[in-house]
Amino acid sequence: MNLERLGSITSELSSSLLKSIVVPQGGLRGWFARHRTAAQRGRNGRPDGRPECDLDVAVAEYPAGPVILMGGTPVPDEAVVAALHMAGGRSARVAVVPAAATANPEEEAAAAARPFTRFGMKRVEPLLLDSREKAADPAWVARLREYDAIVLCGDSPARGLHVLHATAAANALREHVQGGRLLVGMDAAASLFGSRLFPHPAEEGVTVGLGILPALLIDAGFSGAWRFSRLVRAMSAPEASAMLGAGLDAGTALLVTDGEAKVLGESTVTVLDPWERTAPTEDRPGGLKVHLLTDGYRLNFRMRRATPPEPQPAEGK
Repeated sequence: MNLERLGSITSELSSSLLKSIVVPQGGLRGWFARHRTAAQRGRNGRPDGRPECDLDVAVAEYPAGPVILMGGTPVPDEAVVAALHMAGGRSARVAVVPAAATANPEEEAAAAARPFTRFGMKRVEPLLLDSREKAADPAWVARLREYDAIVLCGDSPARGLHVLHATAAANALREHVQGGRLLVGMDAAASLFGSRLFPHPAEEGVTVGLGILPALLIDAGFSGAWRFSRLVRAMSAPEASAMLGAGLDAGTALLVTDGEAKVLGESTVTVLDPWERTAPTEDRPGGLKVHLLTDGYRLNFRMRRATPPEPQPAEGK
């Protein structure tokens, strides 16, 4: 049915019938748009129909195991406490892997270990897997598989991709989190986990990530108008039509389990959703839906829905 004729058709209905119609939020046009078939979406401008699974949050396969993305220092205490419990307690064995470090991997690993040792974790160990040769070496990969939790750190997404992309070590990381064990990305290394990322902090280009958290473009250390504008431009590309873009401020983390994320920390996670673009009006241009999420907010990737923290009971009740 032609949607433009909907108003004239409904106007012919009796007033008593109109009283029984409940118009969904966003109007009838929005309801029809949300409930079109995948084939109809493809015919109406979505490139190549539905994209492949790793670029579509609605059907992507997310790992059951927990993933924590830390946007940068200061690391929120809530994220470290969550990591402690999910790793298995203070005696859990944790590898700190400076795969994305450019200058001094040993110092990067030591700095990344401090938040965990400060909370009493006793077996936080550097694993200097910092070259493609090591990432392809069965002996190094076997060592990686021994740990209860793995923390990736470093200052350069491009360096992390060079070391890990399409290697046995990257496969081991996927198997680690698919098996229900904790995987943590700190600062720039957190950007590696999505299907897409910006390899250089001061450049526009987007490239393929590790895909551990599919259908996401992750930008850690997110702050400033330029970074926001860059993410908007990337999420406006046809390839990103069914993805989500997430910008993590320093001092904030995302705890992701089976396709649902929870914000931890004192700053903000910015999520851009291109799927339901806002329509232009006289007052503002059309654009992407923007979620600004603070501590305690949850985001269901598949449903593209954010929910606020549950209200806390008042003291004394």
